[in-house]
Amino acid sequence: MAKIEDLVAQIPDERLKKAIGAEVRELKKNKKFGLVFEEHLPETVRLPKLPVKEGELVAKKRDSGNDLWRVKTIRKGIASLEKAVEGYPLPSEMGVEVPVAELVVVRSFGDPIYPALVPVDRVARGGPDKPWHMLINADNFHALQLLLYAYEGKVDVIYIDPPYNTGARDWKYNNDYVDDSDSFRHSKWLSMMKKRLLLAKRLLKPRTGVLVVTIDEHEVFNLGVLVRQIFRELTVQMVTIVINKRGVAQRTFARVEEHAICGFGCDASVKPHPNDLLEKPAEGENVAEPRWERLLRGGQGSRRQDSPGLFYPVYIDPQTKTITEVGAAFDRNSDPDLRNLADRRVAWPIKRNGSLGRWQVGPMKLRELVAQGFVKLGGFDEKRKTWTILYLASKSLRQLERGVIKIVGRDPVTNAVEIKFTEHEEKIIKTVWFQPSHESGPYGSTLLSSILGERGLFSFPKSLYSVTDMLRAVCQTKESFILDFFAGSGTTFHAASLLNATDGGTRRTILVTNNEVSEGPANEMIKSGLTPGDHEFEQSGICEAVTWPRCKSVVTGGREDGVELPGEYLCAGANGEEIALSEGLPENVEYFRLEFLDPDEVARGDAFKAIVPILWMVAGCRGEREDSKGSTPWFIPMHSPFAVLIQEKLFRGFREKLAERKDIEWVFLITDSEENFGQMRRTLGRKYECVQLYKSYLENFRINTQDALSG
Repeated sequence: MAKIEDLVAQIPDERLKKAIGAEVRELKKNKKFGLVFEEHLPETVRLPKLPVKEGELVAKKRDSGNDLWRVKTIRKGIASLEKAVEGYPLPSEMGVEVPVAELVVVRSFGDPIYPALVPVDRVARGGPDKPWHMLINADNFHALQLLLYAYEGKVDVIYIDPPYNTGARDWKYNNDYVDDSDSFRHSKWLSMMKKRLLLAKRLLKPRTGVLVVTIDEHEVFNLGVLVRQIFRELTVQMVTIVINKRGVAQRTFARVEEHAICGFGCDASVKPHPNDLLEKPAEGENVAEPRWERLLRGGQGSRRQDSPGLFYPVYIDPQTKTITEVGAAFDRNSDPDLRNLADRRVAWPIKRNGSLGRWQVGPMKLRELVAQGFVKLGGFDEKRKTWTILYLASKSLRQLERGVIKIVGRDPVTNAVEIKFTEHEEKIIKTVWFQPSHESGPYGSTLLSSILGERGLFSFPKSLYSVTDMLRAVCQTKESFILDFFAGSGTTFHAASLLNATDGGTRRTILVTNNEVSEGPANEMIKSGLTPGDHEFEQSGICEAVTWPRCKSVVTGGREDGVELPGEYLCAGANGEEIALSEGLPENVEYFRLEFLDPDEVARGDAFKAIVPILWMVAGCRGEREDSKGSTPWFIPMHSPFAVLIQEKLFRGFREKLAERKDIEWVFLITDSEENFGQMRRTLGRKYECVQLYKSYLENFRINTQDALSG
């Protein structure tokens, strides 16, 4: 542009110079900062749950790509189609007849779509005071638009791991795989990312929010410019994470790293850490609280018969949580009386499968440790029906002798010591991370395989500990709300839950992932007559086969087949104790499927039950969710902090019911009248966050509009 202006200045004709100069200035106004790429036609989504009707846009279930048709007529289960293209269809493309059962309804991004959250499964181990995590099986674009209704400007951290666009056939645009033979693969990827990042920007807290997007060398430069173009107000940095120190062999250098592009709001900062994540901790330098080991032996040699002299009772005062006596070892031929475990006055080495195990040390040694304050109680394990006992093992005792660990206090009731490392310096985390725990092999693929009980179900999962370290660094509080809309195998939920277990936090996540079936298995099932939307087909998708099973297993500590998860986490719990995967993580999580409603069904007034989970979500996913068909004058769930007025004329009685509940924070008022809504809101006062709902769900929950697409 500068050279053009220099040339314009040399034009001798003043009138011509001014005219051309004006045009150049207009041209400069239209030149935007950032990437210039082909912004492709809007994406489409297939909706197998919607009925095929005359006039609908459809695709053939077995066809890949974006070959679309318009239904002209339907007669006796046979649809007459014409090609859905601009202008007139070719004669060979008119009057094509296809059975309705072989068609699926398609919506372009921009057409109205009416969402419903359908509950699928849940696990509750976090107690009533912990909020619920959510997993949503959906196309992430539509899920983001739904989340905007509930959480615009309220998300603390967005952590996403999008497809890396390596050229492999591992992601789709408009129902067709994008690979290195596609000359538009970079622009398709950028089009896909831009639409979603525009919505993500509206969800992120403007001042304290943090965005993290992981990527490798294939799109890192394009992504960096795109993030700066969309999130201009954020301070952007790039973190390089070594994920495979052996390297991936290529024609050029062997790649060992991936990148995390991080954007920080003006009031956001990175939390210091005992380790800067670049240097390997030196001998004697500690990165966590001192570890209390479990007295119950795990792994090989952990059965009673392996060491009979280490099987004995430990007597407990359950009121003070004090160890009162250590019993004698049982003879190998004697069996203990385990009938009164519920009174909690004695602890036995009972394993999670109910079999008898053994302790780590003998009775005499344990008595010495108790007297010194080096033993304490954990919690009462309801599954094992006995107490978890923690003790300081030989390594910690040696560190006490050397002064690496010091005693800083004692519990006045139990005499258990409180210990800290003496060498504990918090450091600023660096922009290059090189830690053994960030290796994606052992702490990504191998860990996931051990959780699912099968290899190869998901390619290239993140190291659990690299995600944990990132969330620890960027979460501004222990109550942060985290969104991951490229959830993949569910590592973000796993990491947030583990982080809560280590520091007592209540971080909450919402995960969104589609249920895409990888190409090979999908082709085999299609050959056998199955198509997307069929139950057997969907069971092989990412969300059904990987994400939800992982979320469920890390909470319960075991797989669906009853096998306990093996091993221990690398980090210690909030009390410094070792955490076994088989113990599970105390969280609440519910799994939903995003479906789309037929407008006619909505018009009949059958949508209230479908939107109740959305209202629960708006109220912060707190308390166990309850269902309602909307057949009563109002709906006030027992355990969640929201209420819904369904019959506007009964507002007075509704208000009286509200007065009986001190925990209600959100009130949804169903009325078509703006004036009546305003009057009811003023009557209720500022105590409640009031939201107007219309009787017509078609008006209130239309999420897929051109306004949303424009960002």
